[in-house]
Amino acid sequence: MAAVLAIVICILSCWQPASAQSIDSVLVEEYSIGSFQNATRIIAGAPDKLYVLDATTNTLSFFTSTQTSPKIIGGFGWSPSSFDRPTGVATDGVNVYVSDYGNHRIQRFDRDLNYISSLYTRDTSDANSRFGYPLDIALSEFGDLFIIDGENLRVIKFNSTGSFERSLGDMNSGEGKLSNPIKLVVTTSRIFVVERTRVAVFDYFGNYLGSIGKGVLSDINGFTLLANGFLAVSSDTIFWLSREGVLQKSLPLGFVISGESIGKIQDVVYIGNRLFILSPHRIHVFKMSN
Repeated sequence: MAAVLAIVICILSCWQPASAQSIDSVLVEEYSIGSFQNATRIIAGAPDKLYVLDATTNTLSFFTSTQTSPKIIGGFGWSPSSFDRPTGVATDGVNVYVSDYGNHRIQRFDRDLNYISSLYTRDTSDANSRFGYPLDIALSEFGDLFIIDGENLRVIKFNSTGSFERSLGDMNSGEGKLSNPIKLVVTTSRIFVVERTRVAVFDYFGNYLGSIGKGVLSDINGFTLLANGFLAVSSDTIFWLSREGVLQKSLPLGFVISGESIGKIQDVVYIGNRLFILSPHRIHVFKMSN
């Protein structure tokens, strides 16, 4: 029986899909870090710098190394440095921004997580720049801040000086109109807005370009860029897509081997040839081949 099992594992792990990346059919965890109650979002500032939000404790954990304990800020509240359901985090290496859902604001911290300021526009008379219940944020390389406005189901952009510039994905966006946006990924030329059944793609000026995974993906809660494509996750499946958005492979959670059970995938990020899969309680790290 053991010999048969070994042969099956070998067949699965040695098979390579004809995709943009060489990915084994069984992912084997390299190591895991962290201890959370209900982690919901992860981003990487650099290969060893990770930020994780915990919805139950209303905290932000900052890992400066995989070998040391994280710095943790937050806790429930409405004062500076406290949160009422943090939903997104973004950094340019100098500033760290956290979307504070229940407090309708974006909090800004320095690289050591000292509070600097807050962006709050819900009471402003300018409807264009008004947002509430922010669901996620992203920073561009130009210093522009993008926010998912959960109250109005759109994405709004503030430039590096803090001035409102434009919105996208609203009722004027045609097929690009957003109905359930949950996550943002921004590059120098593209804005990816993750919804449960697709990833809507806009150019940097807010023009809708099309969708990734429509009709193929379902219950998506995480998305990250690969060197030659994309990776999306639901709570129990990992999806690899080509640069053109064509599904290359899906891997059920049962084929992901980890020291502690993942149970449910909450989010994912890829950086430095490593895939970081976030479960409610741990960060699970997998080395990827090129």
